[in-house]
Amino acid sequence: MDLKSLFTFNTSVGLYVGPNTVQLAQLRNIAGRIHLTNFVHVDIFEDEQRGAATGQEDLIVAAIHKAVHKSKIDLRRTNSILMPGMVLLRYFQMPRISEEEMEEAVRFEARKYIPFRLEEAVSGFYILKDDQESKKIGILSLVTKEESIKNHLALLKKVDVTPSAIETASFAILRLLEHSQAIDKQKSNVVIYLYAQRLNIIILKSGVPYFVRDISLAKKEEWIDDETAALLMAKGLSMTDSRVMILENFFSELRISFEYYKKELGKEDISKVILCGETDIFDDLDVVEEAAKDVPDASCPLAVLLQKKLEVPVELVDPLKNIQSPKAKPLPYTFAMLAVTIGAALRGLTKSTVEIDLFRARKKPSIKRKLFLNKLILIESGVLMGCFLLVFLICSIFVSREKTLLEKEKRQRPKFVDLTHFNDTLLSNGAREIKERLEVYNKFVKNRIFLTQKLNVIPYTVPEGIWLKEIKYKNILSAGKRRLEVELNGVVFSEQMGLEIEMVNEFAEKLKKDENFFGGFKTITTGSVTRAKHEGIPVMFFKLQCTSLATAR
Repeated sequence: MDLKSLFTFNTSVGLYVGPNTVQLAQLRNIAGRIHLTNFVHVDIFEDEQRGAATGQEDLIVAAIHKAVHKSKIDLRRTNSILMPGMVLLRYFQMPRISEEEMEEAVRFEARKYIPFRLEEAVSGFYILKDDQESKKIGILSLVTKEESIKNHLALLKKVDVTPSAIETASFAILRLLEHSQAIDKQKSNVVIYLYAQRLNIIILKSGVPYFVRDISLAKKEEWIDDETAALLMAKGLSMTDSRVMILENFFSELRISFEYYKKELGKEDISKVILCGETDIFDDLDVVEEAAKDVPDASCPLAVLLQKKLEVPVELVDPLKNIQSPKAKPLPYTFAMLAVTIGAALRGLTKSTVEIDLFRARKKPSIKRKLFLNKLILIESGVLMGCFLLVFLICSIFVSREKTLLEKEKRQRPKFVDLTHFNDTLLSNGAREIKERLEVYNKFVKNRIFLTQKLNVIPYTVPEGIWLKEIKYKNILSAGKRRLEVELNGVVFSEQMGLEIEMVNEFAEKLKKDENFFGGFKTITTGSVTRAKHEGIPVMFFKLQCTSLATAR
């Protein structure tokens, strides 16, 4: 058991509004076990007999009010049910496509199976887990009319109920069967759900519904042949009593469905039939009583007859299996639709193989809205394309005009340059003049030393303990060459005797490393050094001489 489930106390409510009854069931997950904490069953036409209401919708609203009042259940988280006859459930195969394209492709494919316009539909789908190597995938599509959802919501709004989910009764029953472990997921099972003279057939493979049919069994025959009439009279039944015909239609539709499942879908034989719903309406028919003679303790004679006809094991649904119920259990007469109500209440408390919420699907953008948006996008794209073409046309006109002017200019310009006004003498004189200017630059400008640039550096390089007293500048001409000399005279003081020479050398090294000062100089040498006293303090006088490279005069 999951440890997290030991501390969960989730509550869920299932609401069933059927043709004749209203049921409310409240379930609670306590420490991983499902408990039935509240249940109410109300007959819709009970108040009609008392004259309390007249219209069918008024009777339904009154019954829901009565159920809520009796149960005192909080309906803010309610799972509501649509009857199978209001929903179309189909299985089909499609080529593998991307998830983005899947929704529209499923809706497009589902339109082949619905008797109304696709724009009026609310749909959901479930992708079956097929072989990954297969080129096709199985799709379980659920479709109902938008009008059915609107009418259902309008009815619930009258009793101040906003459902958290709306699903078909078929899925509610399957959820209950999964929770009660009644489905053999290794083989093919059939779930038969009888309600309001309708038959809902669900054929499961690996717990997934591959085949679903919802058929009306109450077909009015326009004529009855002599043999059928004699049979009815012999059994003491009126020709207007449709139960015999309904039972015949029941078995006929079952045989057709089984054959189609095996032949068209290529599936295996049915291993088990699970029966639920209004199963007691045929109990007093002779054919049913005759079949049940061999099993006097049978709780459902129809199940005995069905097992003999189909030669397949038949089981009845136990709505309260694996559910903890209070001492005051629901009475047996409520069991016909209790499976649907409990299945709806299990939503959110247990995991189910297939989950399709029509209420959430309805909130998605409708096809009509999507078509409108697509149309609007196409119009805007067309307008943008038109503007782009207009701008392109205008630019093309301007470019074409400029190209024409450029070609005209090219045609009018001279094809050759006249060089007759140049001669060798002019070119030689020009070369000589450039050479002379270059020599002047190399001699007097290239190696020129700017004294102000040197003097700007000195204040930032003089170390602590050294003072400069005098800076001399000499421009010496010797042997036709010019040399620049800069002499720095200063005083050095050190508290520790003997470090003065080292401090002067350090000052000289700093000047050499500074490119702005040393650039253009060849050497920096230390001149004469003498010790003396300055205002009674022992100091050393020093001299640094900076000499430049000799350049032509």
